[in-house]
Amino acid sequence: MRRIVIFLLLVGCIGVPASAQGLALKKGIVMDSLPVNDSIARQIMLYLPQDFDTGQKWPVLFLCDAEGDRSKKLRYLKAAADKNGYIIASSGALRDSLSLTDKILTISKTFDELKDLLPLDLDRVYTIGYDTGGQLATIVPSMLRGVNGVLSVASSPGNLDLINPKEPFDYVGVMGRGDYQYIYQLQSEAALDLLKIANYTLYHPEGHQWPDLMYLDLGMQMLTLMGIKRAAIPRDDMVIQSAYTDYQNAILELEQSGQWILAYHYSEQGESLFKALRDTDWFKDRRKSIRKSKLYKNQKREWDAVRVNELMLAGDYMFYLEEDVLSFNLDNLGWWNYQMGKITKYKESDKREEQLLGERLDGYLNALVEEYLELSAQEPNPDYDGLILLNMLKTITAPEDYEHYLQVISLTAKYNDFGTSNYYLEALLKKGYTDADNLYNLPHTGLLRISPEYNALIAQYLGEARYAIE
Repeated sequence: MRRIVIFLLLVGCIGVPASAQGLALKKGIVMDSLPVNDSIARQIMLYLPQDFDTGQKWPVLFLCDAEGDRSKKLRYLKAAADKNGYIIASSGALRDSLSLTDKILTISKTFDELKDLLPLDLDRVYTIGYDTGGQLATIVPSMLRGVNGVLSVASSPGNLDLINPKEPFDYVGVMGRGDYQYIYQLQSEAALDLLKIANYTLYHPEGHQWPDLMYLDLGMQMLTLMGIKRAAIPRDDMVIQSAYTDYQNAILELEQSGQWILAYHYSEQGESLFKALRDTDWFKDRRKSIRKSKLYKNQKREWDAVRVNELMLAGDYMFYLEEDVLSFNLDNLGWWNYQMGKITKYKESDKREEQLLGERLDGYLNALVEEYLELSAQEPNPDYDGLILLNMLKTITAPEDYEHYLQVISLTAKYNDFGTSNYYLEALLKKGYTDADNLYNLPHTGLLRISPEYNALIAQYLGEARYAIE
């Protein structure tokens, strides 16, 4: 009965209340919640495409996002959803603090509500996620039956052991060449092939970020084409031709912007994507033409050299970080500072492949330290020495992030190491930090904050200290 009422509201028009609270389901607008009584359902966010009607079934993309502004992300996906005819949904009940099991249960309950409320095409139920949300989105099909595919943005698949090859699904990745996960995305393609998971990746020239809308549009089109291939969707030659043209244009645009490695990848991938759907000679010819290009050969040579270096450096960072944390090796901070200098030189290189290498190494090292910080914070008995070192390291790898200076000041003051506390206080103030109230309210700084040295530094950089300076 509830489903019939909702359908009538959708057909009867926009702005009609769907509940006593005056909420309504509207097309072309991101809705923050659905007007139903279940506690999970009340936190569902929904976008219905402009041409939505109840006379047909619709594919759905569920945004697996446990943090951040979900409404903003849904709005970002609107144009691609309208063009490709996808419902976009998410749930405010997803929290980063939830266990994996609870996250999966929340997604399952949300899907149940959506199936009850909307005319979904149950052969075209997909998940989408960004960064860690992409890793969650990728394992959902192995844990919930009836999820047919994944659109993963700025995220390599993560732990492949969690993917069940007995529950195959369609996978489309969107990954920047400057993203620190780029190298792992490349490696995951072969791993997904071994698991018999149909997969394609749309690489783009930027870094760890939401990409240009063109790539999200192509990603949704790819899911549609993969659905046609597995006979979940009736063949539609107009849809195939539209995707074919858009994919061709993407290759030509990459060539025009000098992205020869990407243009070659897209041409090679296009043969597989459109195989059995239509003629692929255009992609074969394009690939042969690109391969003969001197510009492509130069980029490929630079990329091959960079890739070996990247694997070696990433391995060193992982090994030495663990060693330094376990041994509280402050003497190695100089080595880390030297590594950041090397990364900066790569980023400032006149060679594009080295610039991308610098961006990836910068992102990788910061993500690695963040992971250690998160793991340390979750321990029932935190390793404060490890936390001090990790926060010191973050002041090297992310020098504009004030929080880590504050953490070092607080944690070293806990052990009465006021010399180190004051050193990081001055480093913070030199960066332009101005919140004196916060400096006088940091945990563990009861004795430090009344010391003459501490107050002298604050007076020097901020003009006034709270306590007398003798």
